[in-house]
Amino acid sequence: MIKIKALMITSVIIGTSWAYSQKLHSALQLRNSHLWRGQEVSSGLIYTGDVHLDGKNFYGGFWAGGNFDGSYKEFNNYIGYKNKHLTVELWDIYNFSPGATYNNKEFFNYNASETGRFWDFRSYYTLSEKFPLVLSWNTVIFGRDRNKDNTQNKYSSFVSTEYPVYRKENLEVRGRIGYGFALNNTNGEKGNFFAKEAGFNEISLIITKTFSIAGYQLPVGIWGMFNPVGNNAYLQFSVQAYAF
Repeated sequence: MIKIKALMITSVIIGTSWAYSQKLHSALQLRNSHLWRGQEVSSGLIYTGDVHLDGKNFYGGFWAGGNFDGSYKEFNNYIGYKNKHLTVELWDIYNFSPGATYNNKEFFNYNASETGRFWDFRSYYTLSEKFPLVLSWNTVIFGRDRNKDNTQNKYSSFVSTEYPVYRKENLEVRGRIGYGFALNNTNGEKGNFFAKEAGFNEISLIITKTFSIAGYQLPVGIWGMFNPVGNNAYLQFSVQAYAF
């Protein structure tokens, strides 16, 4: 019993020391839409917020989004690892918007055939500082990415390349091309989590500029996104209210 108590006390001390050795970061953005991998998740006046603990290589935190009429609500948890070139993350994503056609009322339901959440594995590799091309592979490894019979996961995946085509002082222009597909389509199904069929479902041009107003830094973004598979195009405007 004494050993167990000593172990518990030691764990608390180590955990507390680890927490205090990390850096706390947070940010809040206001947008006219929420775009993601060729999709417009929601439109209207939207807020997105993030808070996370950032260590030397490992980090973890929470991300939330919503709109002001309450039709879009999302809350996610994530953990990640990073080094000079590689970033790997696992996101536990739960969109509980009132109009959802899936289970949006059981936050802690982790039954694969019932849950309304999904786990998104993300990886990014930057080739070098001189040639900062970012290669990314992302796969939905669990959750509501299911076949029509709800018997198997599709393991929908999204691969992309991204490159800063222009940089000057506080202005940056990035281009990104992404391809969506499913690793495990069954019974002749063609769709995946991101589009009705495999293909280039995102071609994006992202412009960000930071304005300095009375010593306050105000990052503003414009994102044009085209989806050839869905025959759609979207334009997002964003402003970062704060970040630390």
